[in-house]
Amino acid sequence: MKVLMISADPAILLPRSDAAIRMREYAGLFDGLHIVVLCRDLVEDQQEGNLFLYAGYGAVWPVRLFRAWMLGRSCMARARCAVITAQGADETGIVAWLLARRYRIPFQLQMHTDIMSPWHRRASWKERARYLLARFLIPRAACVRVVSERIRRAIVSSMKNQELRITVLPIFTDVSRFISAAPDPKIERRFADYDFKIIAVGRFVDKEKNFSMLIDAMRIFVRINPRVLLVIVGAGPDRKNYESRVRNHGLEKSVMLEPWRNDLASFYKSFDLFVSSSNYEGWGRAVIEAMAAGLPVVMTDTGLAGEVVKNQENGIVVPVGDRRALSQAMETLSKDEKKRKRLATAGRQTAKNLQPATRAEYLAHYRECFESCLIQR
Repeated sequence: MKVLMISADPAILLPRSDAAIRMREYAGLFDGLHIVVLCRDLVEDQQEGNLFLYAGYGAVWPVRLFRAWMLGRSCMARARCAVITAQGADETGIVAWLLARRYRIPFQLQMHTDIMSPWHRRASWKERARYLLARFLIPRAACVRVVSERIRRAIVSSMKNQELRITVLPIFTDVSRFISAAPDPKIERRFADYDFKIIAVGRFVDKEKNFSMLIDAMRIFVRINPRVLLVIVGAGPDRKNYESRVRNHGLEKSVMLEPWRNDLASFYKSFDLFVSSSNYEGWGRAVIEAMAAGLPVVMTDTGLAGEVVKNQENGIVVPVGDRRALSQAMETLSKDEKKRKRLATAGRQTAKNLQPATRAEYLAHYRECFESCLIQR
């Protein structure tokens, strides 16, 4: 089976990136995996074994979409793929659907974001448009792969007769390296002056991650404990906005913005609590990583909350956008070491028991998602 994928993740074109490594693994499942990547800059075509990469480049979206369409046609003429998949129910989905119609082959949608969430729809006009695109594309897909039960339920509740074509396959997380990692002595010394240390991880995109609410919560928290620290690890367009917010609140000694790190497994070990303040999530891999590393988790009711993180059992779940509830949960755990240990122990056990447990099992399920498209045809 040969597969044509339409993606908007430019990291796929960077050979050493996690996304590129993941695509090389996927390519081993098929007779050929051809990926058209929508991106800003021209990148030469690449091939490694069964993996073929093409850049649908352009400074603006219409140009990228047109090039992706033309590259897709060229690829189909050469490779005769059996399935076309889109990495999102968005612009990539439109290109994939049009190509699937032209060549009369199955069209698969992969949904990594909770597009049906009202918080997502309210984030901006782009998210509202993508929500409408999703409602158009989902009924036209031969099969849909989502990363969480939450997304599946949202689709089923808002669109009739979709449940039989939806496969739930979470994002695979290699928990073993987070379980076995040891703390870095340099990081331990760096944060030695703080009594209670909190970490958050994610893209600096506030409409999704809502780190501004977390920074605002710290404004209250430091009055209770001046020696508390929040470190937010990530990168993205809202970094300067967060820096300004930290300065305006006078939190320069209490909130640190850390760039992306390759040593997160050991970095987590120097903290006492992981917090996710997101407005919406598809899954939440960072939450799984933190649980595997032995951290208690406080998170908003997004992504895997309820499915993996169960309130007061192996973490604390608070309503989306509720700064007071978030602050109270953080304060409670800062004062109750026994509860922290109980939640952390339960969370680590949950991470150990997640399925699929191995990368090989995950890849087998991933291929099954495509085979189901051929069956549903």
